[in-house]
Amino acid sequence: MKYFLALLAWCLPLVSWAARPLEPLQIAEQFVAKTGWTDMKSYLSGEAAGQARSQSLGQQIPATLERRCQLLQQNQQTAVVTVELRDSVSRNDIYLHFRHDSTTAATPWKLTAVRSLSMTQLGPPMLKLLSDMPPAEVAQYNQKHPDAPHAFMLGNIRLWIGADAAIAEHFHQNQPAFQRVVQYMQAHHYFTPNSAANEEQAVNEDDSLQALLRPLYITRVSQKYLDCGSCLEFIIGGVTDNTVGLLYQPDARQVPGMSPDRVIVIKPLGNGWYLFKTT
Repeated sequence: MKYFLALLAWCLPLVSWAARPLEPLQIAEQFVAKTGWTDMKSYLSGEAAGQARSQSLGQQIPATLERRCQLLQQNQQTAVVTVELRDSVSRNDIYLHFRHDSTTAATPWKLTAVRSLSMTQLGPPMLKLLSDMPPAEVAQYNQKHPDAPHAFMLGNIRLWIGADAAIAEHFHQNQPAFQRVVQYMQAHHYFTPNSAANEEQAVNEDDSLQALLRPLYITRVSQKYLDCGSCLEFIIGGVTDNTVGLLYQPDARQVPGMSPDRVIVIKPLGNGWYLFKTT
């Protein structure tokens, strides 16, 4: 009898652990795993439930891609998990958005939406066209497009369609130059609370500012994409509302929140800088 009680005492913590509801990171790892997930539907709701009726996302992704999940943000109501997909030649990122549902105690966290930067289909053929240009055509291109020369377009498109890790690496390699842009804008009192509504166009027509932005592959600076009045947005590129860029906001309390409907990801890069994408 005493051996039975000892075994029971050893097993009870395991039973208790197994019964704990899955957290967002655990759900994400199951959802993008290469094998199927029998309990998947219990952890999906809304849009995500409609998109994964018979197969998990992991089953729909090519098996050759490795998957790396990382919890980006979690509070009492929402959570965001980033998923890096990569193989020997490519890297891509998707973002899983979760919501806490207190009415389902067994599975309180639900995956509600899967997001990635959309409308990038034109990027790869544009990049190939530019990469394959012979020197004579590059010279002609630069004459016709002095404000967006060949080297700028190559670097800009690579960032636009590139992985988050590539954008972060570009930023860290050029962080002093990015900081000089901020200092220049502050010295010229650009985007102050009393700025005119049409100031953005005038700011981006500043030749000295453009000379600082062009080596960084930034197309423009803005304050209209994230609804964050005191933020500086360094736009890399995008089509319509599907934008990728870098955000400068030294006050973390003013950084916009993430949602599947607008700001699909904001990743901290350090010292008040963030990578962001919108939809």
